[in-house]
Amino acid sequence: MKIVLVASGKGGTGKTTTTVMLGRALSKKYKVGLLDLDMTGPNTARILGLSQEEIDSTKTFDGNRFYPIKYSENLEIFSPSFMMPSNIAVAWSGDKRREVIHELIDNVYWNDPDILLCDSPPGTGDEIMAVLKYFPKVDGAVIVTNAKRVSLDDAQRLISLLTNRLYNVPVLGIIDNMSFIAFGDGTRADLFDEGVSIGDELGIEILAKVPFKQNLSALDFDGAAGIVAHRIGLNSKEVVQ
Repeated sequence: MKIVLVASGKGGTGKTTTTVMLGRALSKKYKVGLLDLDMTGPNTARILGLSQEEIDSTKTFDGNRFYPIKYSENLEIFSPSFMMPSNIAVAWSGDKRREVIHELIDNVYWNDPDILLCDSPPGTGDEIMAVLKYFPKVDGAVIVTNAKRVSLDDAQRLISLLTNRLYNVPVLGIIDNMSFIAFGDGTRADLFDEGVSIGDELGIEILAKVPFKQNLSALDFDGAAGIVAHRIGLNSKEVVQ
Protein backbone atom coordinates (compact mmCIF):
# COMPACT_ATOMS: atom_id res chain seq x y z
CA MET A 1 0.00 0.00 0.00
CA LYS A 2 1.36 3.39 -1.03
CA ILE A 3 0.91 6.31 1.38
CA VAL A 4 0.32 9.78 -0.10
CA LEU A 5 -0.39 12.93 1.89
CA VAL A 6 -2.48 15.75 0.46
CA ALA A 7 -1.27 18.77 2.39
CA SER A 8 -1.39 22.55 2.52
CA GLY A 9 0.55 25.18 4.39
CA LYS A 10 -2.66 26.93 5.44
CA GLY A 11 -6.39 26.35 5.62
CA GLY A 12 -8.78 27.50 2.92
CA THR A 13 -6.86 26.29 -0.13
CA GLY A 14 -9.26 23.45 -0.96
CA LYS A 15 -7.08 20.65 0.41
CA THR A 16 -9.99 18.43 1.47
CA THR A 17 -11.86 18.86 -1.80
CA THR A 18 -8.64 18.03 -3.64
CA THR A 19 -8.16 14.89 -1.53
CA VAL A 20 -11.66 13.66 -2.30
CA MET A 21 -11.58 14.43 -6.02
CA LEU A 22 -8.08 13.02 -6.44
CA GLY A 23 -9.21 9.88 -4.59
CA ARG A 24 -12.22 9.50 -6.87
CA ALA A 25 -10.02 9.98 -9.95
CA LEU A 26 -7.51 7.38 -8.73
CA SER A 27 -10.30 4.93 -7.91
CA LYS A 28 -11.11 4.62 -11.60
CA LYS A 29 -8.03 2.38 -11.89
CA TYR A 30 -6.89 1.54 -8.36
CA LYS A 31 -8.25 0.59 -4.95
CA VAL A 32 -8.16 3.73 -2.81
CA GLY A 33 -8.48 4.37 0.90
CA LEU A 34 -9.27 7.93 2.02
CA LEU A 35 -8.08 8.72 5.54
CA ASP A 36 -9.19 12.00 7.09
CA LEU A 37 -6.49 13.20 9.50
CA ASP A 38 -7.69 16.80 9.81
CA MET A 39 -8.82 16.59 13.43
CA THR A 40 -10.42 20.03 13.75
CA GLY A 41 -12.02 20.10 10.29
CA PRO A 42 -12.89 16.48 9.36
CA ASN A 43 -14.96 17.17 6.23
CA THR A 44 -13.96 14.45 3.77
CA ALA A 45 -17.13 12.39 4.28
CA ARG A 46 -19.40 15.38 3.68
CA ILE A 47 -17.52 16.44 0.55
CA LEU A 48 -17.55 12.85 -0.73
CA GLY A 49 -21.33 12.89 -0.31
CA LEU A 50 -21.91 10.37 2.50
CA SER A 51 -25.15 11.01 4.34
CA GLN A 52 -25.42 10.96 8.12
CA GLU A 53 -27.80 8.02 7.75
CA GLU A 54 -25.14 6.01 5.90
CA ILE A 55 -22.58 6.82 8.59
CA ASP A 56 -24.93 6.02 11.47
CA SER A 57 -26.00 2.70 9.94
CA THR A 58 -22.43 1.45 9.36
CA LYS A 59 -20.28 -0.17 12.01
CA THR A 60 -17.09 1.91 12.13
CA PHE A 61 -15.68 0.93 15.55
CA ASP A 62 -15.83 -2.27 17.61
CA GLY A 63 -13.90 -1.15 20.68
CA ASN A 64 -10.55 -2.18 19.23
CA ARG A 65 -10.44 -1.34 15.54
CA PHE A 66 -11.90 1.24 13.19
CA TYR A 67 -13.65 0.21 9.97
CA PRO A 68 -13.92 2.33 6.83
CA ILE A 69 -17.14 2.94 4.96
CA LYS A 70 -17.25 1.64 1.41
CA TYR A 71 -18.23 4.46 -0.93
CA SER A 72 -17.81 2.62 -4.24
CA GLU A 73 -16.25 -0.57 -5.54
CA ASN A 74 -12.72 0.85 -5.36
CA LEU A 75 -13.06 3.63 -2.78
CA GLU A 76 -13.42 3.47 1.00
CA ILE A 77 -13.12 6.18 3.62
CA PHE A 78 -12.53 6.69 7.32
CA SER A 79 -12.95 10.03 9.06
CA PRO A 80 -12.90 11.06 12.72
CA SER A 81 -16.24 12.71 11.94
CA PHE A 82 -17.69 9.18 12.19
CA MET A 83 -17.04 9.35 15.94
CA MET A 84 -18.24 12.83 16.82
CA PRO A 85 -21.30 15.09 16.41
CA SER A 86 -21.03 17.29 13.34
CA ASN A 87 -21.87 20.54 15.16
CA ILE A 88 -19.48 20.23 18.10
CA ALA A 89 -16.00 21.80 18.15
CA VAL A 90 -13.05 19.43 18.55
CA ALA A 91 -11.61 21.23 21.57
CA TRP A 92 -8.86 18.70 22.16
CA SER A 93 -5.34 19.40 23.36
CA GLY A 94 -2.45 18.91 20.97
CA ASP A 95 -1.53 15.71 22.80
CA LYS A 96 -5.05 14.32 22.36
CA ARG A 97 -5.12 15.14 18.65
CA ARG A 98 -1.74 13.46 18.18
CA GLU A 99 -3.02 10.42 20.07
CA VAL A 100 -6.07 10.11 17.80
CA ILE A 101 -3.92 10.50 14.68
CA HIS A 102 -1.72 7.67 15.96
CA GLU A 103 -4.79 5.48 16.59
CA LEU A 104 -6.19 6.11 13.11
CA ILE A 105 -2.89 5.40 11.37
CA ASP A 106 -2.43 2.12 13.25
CA ASN A 107 -5.94 0.78 13.76
CA VAL A 108 -8.16 1.36 10.71
CA TYR A 109 -8.90 -2.02 9.11
CA TRP A 110 -8.48 -1.25 5.41
CA ASN A 111 -9.43 -3.71 2.68
CA ASP A 112 -6.03 -3.86 1.01
CA PRO A 113 -6.05 -0.58 -0.97
CA ASP A 114 -3.34 0.16 -3.53
CA ILE A 115 -3.04 3.71 -2.22
CA LEU A 116 -3.95 5.39 1.06
CA LEU A 117 -4.69 9.05 0.35
CA CYS A 118 -4.60 11.17 3.50
CA ASP A 119 -6.27 14.52 4.06
CA SER A 120 -3.48 15.93 6.22
CA PRO A 121 -3.77 18.60 8.92
CA PRO A 122 -2.92 22.05 7.51
CA GLY A 123 0.22 23.92 8.50
CA THR A 124 3.49 22.73 9.99
CA GLY A 125 2.52 22.13 13.62
CA ASP A 126 2.20 19.18 15.95
CA GLU A 127 -0.50 17.37 13.97
CA ILE A 128 1.31 17.09 10.63
CA MET A 129 4.47 16.16 12.52
CA ALA A 130 2.51 13.37 14.22
CA VAL A 131 1.38 12.13 10.79
CA LEU A 132 4.99 12.06 9.61
CA LYS A 133 6.14 10.35 12.81
CA TYR A 134 3.58 7.54 12.96
CA PHE A 135 3.55 6.46 9.32
CA PRO A 136 6.53 4.12 8.87
CA LYS A 137 6.97 5.45 5.33
CA VAL A 138 5.30 8.16 3.26
CA ASP A 139 5.63 7.61 -0.48
CA GLY A 140 4.85 11.17 -1.47
CA ALA A 141 2.97 14.38 -0.84
CA VAL A 142 0.76 16.55 -3.04
CA ILE A 143 0.77 20.22 -2.04
CA VAL A 144 -2.40 22.28 -2.50
CA THR A 145 -2.03 26.05 -2.83
CA ASN A 146 -3.14 29.04 -4.83
CA ALA A 147 -1.18 31.91 -6.34
CA LYS A 148 -1.60 34.31 -3.40
CA ARG A 149 1.75 35.35 -1.96
CA VAL A 150 0.75 34.37 1.58
CA SER A 151 -0.40 30.92 0.43
CA LEU A 152 2.87 30.34 -1.41
CA ASP A 153 4.88 31.42 1.62
CA ASP A 154 3.07 28.84 3.75
CA ALA A 155 3.42 26.19 1.06
CA GLN A 156 7.16 26.78 0.99
CA ARG A 157 7.34 26.36 4.77
CA LEU A 158 5.47 23.06 4.49
CA ILE A 159 7.72 21.82 1.71
CA SER A 160 10.78 22.62 3.80
CA LEU A 161 9.35 20.47 6.61
CA LEU A 162 8.45 17.53 4.38
CA THR A 163 11.78 17.46 2.56
CA ASN A 164 14.14 17.96 5.47
CA ARG A 165 16.55 15.18 6.41
CA LEU A 166 14.35 13.89 9.23
CA TYR A 167 11.29 13.14 7.06
CA ASN A 168 12.57 13.17 3.45
CA VAL A 169 9.10 12.94 1.87
CA PRO A 170 9.08 13.22 -1.93
CA VAL A 171 6.88 16.08 -3.11
CA LEU A 172 5.00 14.69 -6.11
CA GLY A 173 3.72 18.02 -7.34
CA ILE A 174 1.51 21.05 -6.78
CA ILE A 175 -2.22 21.50 -7.25
CA ASP A 176 -2.89 25.13 -8.20
CA ASN A 177 -6.43 25.24 -6.84
CA MET A 178 -9.08 27.83 -7.69
CA SER A 179 -6.66 28.93 -10.39
CA PHE A 180 -9.10 30.60 -12.80
CA ILE A 181 -12.71 31.11 -13.82
CA ALA A 182 -13.71 29.89 -17.29
CA PHE A 183 -16.49 31.74 -19.12
CA GLY A 184 -18.98 30.43 -21.63
CA ASP A 185 -17.29 32.19 -24.54
CA GLY A 186 -14.06 30.25 -24.00
CA THR A 187 -12.18 33.03 -22.24
CA ARG A 188 -10.96 32.81 -18.68
CA ALA A 189 -9.74 35.04 -15.89
CA ASP A 190 -7.00 34.12 -13.45
CA LEU A 191 -7.80 34.37 -9.76
CA PHE A 192 -5.37 35.51 -7.06
CA ASP A 193 -3.10 36.88 -9.77
CA GLU A 194 -0.25 38.72 -8.06
CA GLY A 195 2.23 38.26 -10.88
CA VAL A 196 3.78 35.23 -9.16
CA SER A 197 4.64 31.96 -10.88
CA ILE A 198 3.84 29.06 -8.56
CA GLY A 199 6.21 26.70 -10.33
CA ASP A 200 9.07 29.17 -10.24
CA GLU A 201 8.45 30.14 -6.61
CA LEU A 202 8.24 26.59 -5.27
CA GLY A 203 10.51 24.87 -7.77
CA ILE A 204 8.05 21.98 -8.12
CA GLU A 205 5.92 20.88 -11.07
CA ILE A 206 2.26 21.90 -11.16
CA LEU A 207 0.15 18.76 -11.60
CA ALA A 208 -3.08 20.61 -12.36
CA LYS A 209 -4.53 24.10 -12.56
CA VAL A 210 -7.98 23.51 -11.13
CA PRO A 211 -10.71 26.02 -12.04
CA PHE A 212 -13.00 27.74 -9.60
CA LYS A 213 -16.43 26.39 -10.51
CA GLN A 214 -19.56 25.00 -8.91
CA ASN A 215 -19.58 21.57 -10.57
CA LEU A 216 -16.02 20.48 -9.80
CA SER A 217 -15.58 16.76 -10.40
CA ALA A 218 -13.04 13.95 -10.50
CA LEU A 219 -12.58 14.65 -14.22
CA ASP A 220 -10.73 17.84 -13.27
CA PHE A 221 -8.15 15.69 -11.45
CA ASP A 222 -7.69 12.81 -13.92
CA GLY A 223 -4.41 14.19 -15.25
CA ALA A 224 -3.00 14.81 -11.76
CA ALA A 225 -4.10 11.33 -10.66
CA GLY A 226 -2.21 9.72 -13.55
CA ILE A 227 0.99 11.58 -12.67
CA VAL A 228 0.69 10.72 -8.97
CA ALA A 229 0.14 7.04 -9.78
CA HIS A 230 3.17 7.00 -12.04
CA ARG A 231 5.44 8.74 -9.54
CA ILE A 232 4.66 6.35 -6.71
CA GLY A 233 4.99 3.29 -8.94
CA LEU A 234 1.34 2.26 -9.30
CA ASN A 235 1.42 2.19 -13.08
CA SER A 236 3.37 -1.04 -12.98
CA LYS A 237 0.45 -2.71 -11.16
CA GLU A 238 -2.35 -4.44 -12.99
CA VAL A 239 -5.39 -2.18 -13.13
CA VAL A 240 -8.27 -3.33 -10.94
CA GLN A 241 -11.40 -4.44 -12.73
